[in-house]
Order: sequence, then C-alpha cells, then structure tokens
Amino acid sequence: MSWVSGLTYKKVLTARRLTANAAVLGYRHRGSIHYTQQAARWQGINTRRRAGKGQYPNYADCSAYATWCLWNGLYIPFGVRDTVNGAGWKAGYTGTMLEHGRRITNISKVRKGDCVIYGHGFPGGHTAIVVGWSKKVSEGGHPMVVSHGSEAGPYYLPYNYRSDVMQIRRYI
Repeated sequence: MSWVSGLTYKKVLTARRLTANAAVLGYRHRGSIHYTQQAARWQGINTRRRAGKGQYPNYADCSAYATWCLWNGLYIPFGVRDTVNGAGWKAGYTGTMLEHGRRITNISKVRKGDCVIYGHGFPGGHTAIVVGWSKKVSEGGHPMVVSHGSEAGPYYLPYNYRSDVMQIRRYI
C-alpha cells in the first residue's frame, strides 16, 4: 500500500501517534485555546508550537487545529510536504482539506490522524481529527475525535457527534 505522505509503514505509525498526541494535548489545554477564523488561527504553525515540547496554539479554528496536529506528526519529525492543504503548511480550510489526502470509505479502516469532514457538499463546514477508537470495531466501537469548532473547545467526541458526516480523509 502506498501512503499519502510517502512515509514507510513504521514512520506512518509514528506520524499517527504524534498527530493524535498533539490533538489530545490541545484537548487537555482547551481552556487556553481560543477559537478564531482570523489570521491568528495559524499561530500554532507560524510560531512553531511543537506538541512534543508541550506547546500548543492559543488560537485556531477547526481546519488550522487539525492541520497543526498533522504538521506535528508529519512535518516536524519527517519534513513531509503539506499533504493536508497543499499550501506549504501556511494556509487552508475545509475545502482545501477535501481536495487533498485520500478518502476513506470503510469506517473500520479509519486510523489516528484521519480527519472527519462535516457538511453538505463542497467546501464542507467543519473538520475534526481522529485520535483513537472507543473500543475495537468487532466490539461495536467507533472512531473518537478531537474537535475544535467553538470557543469552549477542543472537545473529545465520537466521530458522528454531528449528523452531517460528509467524508473521512487520510493525509498520513
């Protein structure tokens, strides 16, 4: 299988872990992360906030937050090009996220670091990042996400907390 990121399987596993860890770090510090759709939403990447050092953005919207998490898993350790938005890790929104990566159609194939896109058609309306599973698929489990879509977030939720799941995309 070829990976979107071009990484080896071992590095893919590391990238998934680092990406999910970044998302959970933000969730644990949700009181310090403010929601904005202004230019400050790219603060996490612009000021090189590294989750591995306990750093996180103080400002983000949903797509900038998901991109920052993936930047921590892909760019920081491996120098991978921007597979999320195609903008050199400098910009993007749910629409550019829909134009990049690979669609995952089988829910049992969803992995850490995949993004759930919500909405009704292009350009989508929201995104959240998968951080794990509630329990095994064979036991009726489902993907769990960290979602940053409001001032009170990020939240830890089941992937289908919204009824408008449009698609799930992989960037790793």
